[in-house]
Amino acid sequence: MIKILFPTDFSKASLNAIEYALNFASGSDANFIFYHSFIPFNSALSGSPEFNRKEIIKVEKELKIRIEKIKFKMNKKFPDIVIETCVDKGVESQQIISYSKKNKIDLIIMGTTGASGLKEVLIGSVTADIIAKSECPVLAIPAKYKYKSIQKILMPTNYALHDLVVLKFIFQFSVTKNANIHFLHITPKGKPSTKDIELMETFKETISSLLKNRDKEFSLHQDNDAQESISTIVQKENIDLTVMTTIKRESFINRFFHTSLTKKMACHTLIPLLAIPARSF
Repeated sequence: MIKILFPTDFSKASLNAIEYALNFASGSDANFIFYHSFIPFNSALSGSPEFNRKEIIKVEKELKIRIEKIKFKMNKKFPDIVIETCVDKGVESQQIISYSKKNKIDLIIMGTTGASGLKEVLIGSVTADIIAKSECPVLAIPAKYKYKSIQKILMPTNYALHDLVVLKFIFQFSVTKNANIHFLHITPKGKPSTKDIELMETFKETISSLLKNRDKEFSLHQDNDAQESISTIVQKENIDLTVMTTIKRESFINRFFHTSLTKKMACHTLIPLLAIPARSF
């Protein structure tokens, strides 16, 4: 059973992402938890702790009704998927991380409205913050993205054995069973080194022997701007899902996988982005 946490703030982006999330998990052995966290309001003007307590109870009850309505609506569309609900108290990003650890969540799926300029620097999106801190994979769904079958998956790689574990995680979901996997390795602009070429060939042999009956392709790109490079490939090749493993090392290629870059991608991506921390397996 795959335990999926779906945090919702009842925004349009969040509600749109719910449909994508349920379609993504449809046909898989998955259990959903629709989750909402709010910050209790204590008014100094009321002068009464009892008044504040009653107001918090009232708000919590209203939120539970609201999230149960979403569950009821989605249960009618996806009767085979088990859906639970939870209303929690606290700062959204902190509570999502805490809840996911405590309840051993396997995947977090959430919508993202994106961020740019000063907002991106100072605040960023809640989703990007979750990606940076989560110990389990996070699937970010852009606000206006509508679900469609997954035909092409882009997976940047640094030829690590961990990539094989990532593939195993992806293949748990039946929506990926017919997808073509494009493995991408990026080096700085200029002629790729002999070592890069040899590593790519070795990686191709390993993957090809493991994925004999699956469409796949491999490419080696030279670019100093990783975000621009991946965005170009996504649009040019009509990619349906990008999978990025976040790690913390110093080489050029690992800047591509660094958490801060993955957060940036989450703020700007036009297609679903699955961010998988190396420490999650």
